[in-house]
Amino acid sequence: MSKSAPVEYVKVCATHGVGFFYIPGTDTCIRVGGRARLDYEFAQYRSVAAQDKSNFIAAGRIQLDARTSTQWGTLRTFVRFDIASRTGQQHGASGTLRNNGPAAFNATGVDTYNRAYKYVEVDKAFIQFAGLTAGRSSSFYDFYAADISLTGIDMASNVGSTNLLAYTVKFGNGFSATLSMEDPTFRRNPLFFGAANANGVVVSPAVGLNGGVASAGLCNNGTAVGCTFGAPVFTYDASGQRVGYTYLDISQRLNAPDFVGNLRVDQGWGSAQLSVAAHQLSVGNFSGGAPTGGLAQRADAKWGYAVQGGVKFNLPFLAPGDALWLQAAYAKGAMSYTGLDNPTGRDSANAAGVDGGSRFTANKVDGYVDPATGNIKLTESWSVTGAFLHYWAPQWRSGFVASYAQLLFPSGARLNGPMGNLNTGTGVYSAALRDYGQFVGSANLVWSPVKDLDIGVEVLYERIDIRKGRVYDLNKYGNLTGKTTTYDDNWVSRVRVERTF
Repeated sequence: MSKSAPVEYVKVCATHGVGFFYIPGTDTCIRVGGRARLDYEFAQYRSVAAQDKSNFIAAGRIQLDARTSTQWGTLRTFVRFDIASRTGQQHGASGTLRNNGPAAFNATGVDTYNRAYKYVEVDKAFIQFAGLTAGRSSSFYDFYAADISLTGIDMASNVGSTNLLAYTVKFGNGFSATLSMEDPTFRRNPLFFGAANANGVVVSPAVGLNGGVASAGLCNNGTAVGCTFGAPVFTYDASGQRVGYTYLDISQRLNAPDFVGNLRVDQGWGSAQLSVAAHQLSVGNFSGGAPTGGLAQRADAKWGYAVQGGVKFNLPFLAPGDALWLQAAYAKGAMSYTGLDNPTGRDSANAAGVDGGSRFTANKVDGYVDPATGNIKLTESWSVTGAFLHYWAPQWRSGFVASYAQLLFPSGARLNGPMGNLNTGTGVYSAALRDYGQFVGSANLVWSPVKDLDIGVEVLYERIDIRKGRVYDLNKYGNLTGKTTTYDDNWVSRVRVERTF
């Protein structure tokens, strides 16, 4: 009588930590994980735009972490998929489509367009080997990245998913350095654009153009194939006399990656990181307008940059797990590296007041094209962030976060920029090309009755302030009534139930 083949049971792999087991027949260890989450959000909107005040997000996550010990060290492969169903029109909901393309499936009904999404995302998919990281991962520029926030809109650089190729050197005693080549697509904010009058002066900011013809209904939602976003550039004849204008396609091209570097230390007291980044802005060709036989100056690509410093202090003398983060960043032509665009969503040209409100529309751009010279002029931005995590008891914790940021336009932007002289007439109260500051502050309380289960609530306050002068209050039909304001604000609350495994 023959014996049956021996059964190969799953074997625990303690080499790489808790939860790993050997894939039968191999020397590779794998860990399966994921989470389920429900968020409900309510926002206080005082807006004639009739924005949705409620928002539901039900999200699932599945991840696999595979590791193999080699003579070169650990070979690691990590993949994570996020799947969600979302309703409501808060936090730049339509921007989700622009940022993620086919990953976000938008409903098409009368009551659901831009208010109901099915969302699929490859959040992580990378290989790590002998200091190399290749694939889709978090940006190596980021340090504090909304680590303790439920809403996740702190004004700090937070690109959790980007395509990159990086190399890290570890010097010992917790010190390391990384050089990373990263996909600029997930860092972009637009250049200023719009439809111009017969003199080549923008009169309708952020209006899409198709072959030089204004078509806001097609282009502003970012879904029309072949749509061009244009900035007017003056044309000149052979003698140097201005004769007309044409539109420059300012949709940015992927001609060079972003280059990121950091120096980091991780020790018992906490951690610290200094980050730098270079980011190219490269645009397209001329189309439409009224060139009247003249030629325009072609805009050369422009490089922006960013620098950031952050430190985290572990505070076990207050309570086990307590920590304090402090961070500051500056950027030129690379706003996303300061996180100023987080409250309103990346890749949209306007911040319509605070978080979708509409007392006024501030321009959220990395720069504009000088109509006289065709040169790209870059905006500047900076941000500061502080975050404190405190455990009241092992099952109870709170996060407190405050961040402030400013966007600054080049001098002369409102005097002789793409909208002409805004310092006269009705332009005095226009919000276009104005410097502004934003504040975001939040506090939350999270209860973990059992391991890996969180039930929490967060309250958040946002405010945007015009730095100089006043602007029309669109919530009071200011362009008709003459009523003006200097700020917009909003209160947001979120409830979360989440189980991680």
